[in-house]
Amino acid sequence: MDDPNLFEVELNGRMVNVSVHLIKSAKIFHVVQPGSKQPLNITIAENKDGEKFWTSVPEGRQEEAELAGKVIAAYIREYRRNQLCATTTDKKLPAPNLFG
Repeated sequence: MDDPNLFEVELNGRMVNVSVHLIKSAKIFHVVQPGSKQPLNITIAENKDGEKFWTSVPEGRQEEAELAGKVIAAYIREYRRNQLCATTTDKKLPAPNLFG
């Protein structure tokens, strides 16, 4: 299943544009907040205990990275869940009789 490479999410009450880029094996999320400060680049990192967390690239905007990362992760989870939902029908079954 392919995740979206470009999408919008609501962050701090405003719609922001997110694009996804692969640099070597790292997935980088480029967050553009219209009319705001510099774009934010974030990725998922792992600490020495193996716990994953969102961080900014370059470092220094950790609080923003954690907030944006949670919103992006929720969006992607919902996107994947919706991709798995499908309606199927069995055309071999006769149509039900509505009058009998």
